[in-house]
Amino acid sequence: MANFTIWVASLHDVPAIVNLANQYTYQNLSTSDRESSFLTGVFSETAVGAMISSAPSIVAYYQNHLAGFVLNTRLAPAEYPPLVQRIIKTLPDLTFRNLPVDTYPYCFYGPVLVAQQYRSQGLLRHLFLKATEALKSRFNLALAFIDEGNGTSYQVHVQHLGFTQVGKLTFNNRSYAIVAFWLG
Repeated sequence: MANFTIWVASLHDVPAIVNLANQYTYQNLSTSDRESSFLTGVFSETAVGAMISSAPSIVAYYQNHLAGFVLNTRLAPAEYPPLVQRIIKTLPDLTFRNLPVDTYPYCFYGPVLVAQQYRSQGLLRHLFLKATEALKSRFNLALAFIDEGNGTSYQVHVQHLGFTQVGKLTFNNRSYAIVAFWLG
C-alpha cells in the first residue's frame, strides 16, 4: 500500500472532496466506468461542509493529492436531499438486532470514494476503520444506501466490511439497498 496520510476531515478539505466526488458521480462516468463504482448525487461545498461538520468524516491524501474519503453525516432530516429524507421516513419500519433502526443513535455513512488509481491497495479498509473509530463514541449504528446498479460497492460493503442489508427502497425509478453496520 502506498504511503497515505489519513485524518479526520476539516473544512479545509472541502474543495478537494467536492472536486474528487463530482468526478465519480453517476452522470459524469461512462457506462463502463460505472461498473467499478459510482457516487449518487451532485456535491457542493456548502453540502459537504455541512456533512463534515455534523459527524467525523475521514480523508486520505497521497503526496498532497486527495486519494479518498468517507463522509459521514447526522443532519436534521430537512437538511438532507429528498432521497435521504425518504430513507429516514422508512427507518421506523426497518430493524437491526430486533429493534427499529431509528431507536439507535445512528449516522449516515457515505458517500465513500477511493480514486481509481489508488484502488486495490487496502485504502478503503483503512478509511473505514478510521471512520468507525471516530464515529463509535457518538453513534451505535452507521447506515448507508447503495444504488442497486453499484454492485461493486454493495459487494465491498456487505461481503468485505461487514454491513448488513436492512431494507430496500425505490426512489425516482432507482432501487437502493439500505445497509447498516454496528459501531458498538
